[in-house]
Amino acid sequence: MKVGIVGGGAAGIMSALFACKGKDEVTVIEHNDKLLKKIFSTGNGKCNFTNTKLEPSNYHYNERAIKFIERFNQFDTIKFFNSLGVIEYIRDGYTYPNSEQAASIRNALLMELERYDVNILLNTYVTEIYKNGDVFTLCICNANNKSKSKLYFDKIIIATGLKAAPKLGSDGSFFPVLKKLDIKYRPVLPALCGISLYNKNFFKMTSGVRAKGKISVAVKDKELASDFGELQFSDTGISGIPTFQVSRYVSIALDKKESVKVSLDMFSHLGSIENILNERRKIPSFITMEDIGNGLINSKLWLGILGLADIRADLKIKKCDNKSFDRLISICKEMKFNVKGTGDFDKAQVCTGGIALDDVDDNLMYRDIKSMYFAGEILDVDGICGGYNLQWAWTSGYIAGAGR
Repeated sequence: MKVGIVGGGAAGIMSALFACKGKDEVTVIEHNDKLLKKIFSTGNGKCNFTNTKLEPSNYHYNERAIKFIERFNQFDTIKFFNSLGVIEYIRDGYTYPNSEQAASIRNALLMELERYDVNILLNTYVTEIYKNGDVFTLCICNANNKSKSKLYFDKIIIATGLKAAPKLGSDGSFFPVLKKLDIKYRPVLPALCGISLYNKNFFKMTSGVRAKGKISVAVKDKELASDFGELQFSDTGISGIPTFQVSRYVSIALDKKESVKVSLDMFSHLGSIENILNERRKIPSFITMEDIGNGLINSKLWLGILGLADIRADLKIKKCDNKSFDRLISICKEMKFNVKGTGDFDKAQVCTGGIALDDVDDNLMYRDIKSMYFAGEILDVDGICGGYNLQWAWTSGYIAGAGR
């Protein structure tokens, strides 16, 4: 059987290897000049390639996704890479190659491709796909659209990704091909990205700060998601892992033209901030309202909070009336900001949206086109930070590649 795989990322290469194990003749078509370019951006260059603490809640649309993952789970992934000579290093579930180099994962996969003699076409675009009987015809060209030709396959696997990190290859250029095939997909939106917020003065003041806190996202006063951890402040808003974890909900709400609010609580892990502030108010050496924040929270962030409460930093504590102090307590419990937007696709680690799992069968074959399979991010499955999205790439690549 001749198998054509469109996309040379993690899911595409995994598909290729498991198609080869079934004795298929495999060709990978990639429009970049290299395979697996996105691998280098994972885990800050260390490649967090799976997570041993994988749970259903780590994925959105998780019911069916988890059933797929059970067929090739995180431990299967570790075992697979062990067989390629990659030794794992596990830290609190986060799993890396012991070398802590993404290149180790990439090199292992490339060596296996070479062992199976997989055909690789780089700098090659698929411009059209059509099917006559049981044979797929793929129209291809080079980057300049000058050298055109056709390839023929019995089975094809689409693993092009969506739009996250377009400079690394997932640029959405394959969507017109899907449209010609009348293949529907859910709206593609940035996920695992920063959030832009209104209040220029506050974020200008706090830019560069990193601090522990809780972030919550709400629409019409209904909380959609929350997370706790290190938040990173910039002059336009916030980022950091907790922000990434809730960003998909912001993207979806904004796409629906809904008004979204983000709330920050920088003291939730300390207990009652009301009691804490009232006690600090009494410390003899504290003279001004600025002093109250010393040792409690980052100084720039405290000045920003005082600004939100409309309290001067140099105001004497004794002259701060109870109404103003109560307002400060209220803001410390919940700083509310209107959302301007999310980071664009260029800064998103993954996307939400794509081909619905309802539209593929148990082997990830598209229900309406026999022998056309999908793998990776192009399917509407997105996980939180921590190696879960790469695990989906390995899982879906394995299933699509081995599928018959």
